[in-house]
Amino acid sequence: MAETAQEAPPEVLNQATPQSKEQVKELNAETVTAMVAGFLKRIGHKGGLKPKRVSLEGEVYTVEVEMKKFSATVKVDKTIQEIKEYDIQPKSEEASSSFSPKNLVFIMIVAAVVNVGLYFAFKMMGL
Repeated sequence: MAETAQEAPPEVLNQATPQSKEQVKELNAETVTAMVAGFLKRIGHKGGLKPKRVSLEGEVYTVEVEMKKFSATVKVDKTIQEIKEYDIQPKSEEASSSFSPKNLVFIMIVAAVVNVGLYFAFKMMGL
């Protein structure tokens, strides 16, 4: 004898269904930052995420996050708690000092080699 068991289908939660005020958690800077960090990790930016700034302008939270080589700006709608817009840009190299220790040593070595080369060149020419 074959038995067939019928199970009731699991209830599917649809984000389009209205939720009561008790179910909706109010957004704040911390929860928005966690939401954005999770989003950036899901789209492939798993490295060190450093949140720099969160601001609320009207009904939109703006979160600025720095990564190793990129900078991201993500906008989250406060009322529907959804990411509305994001922008990921490569970091612009800021004017770093050209006299870093590594560069300074390299310049000194090049200057010494040129100096020695010119010394022997002038000596061979009799000057």
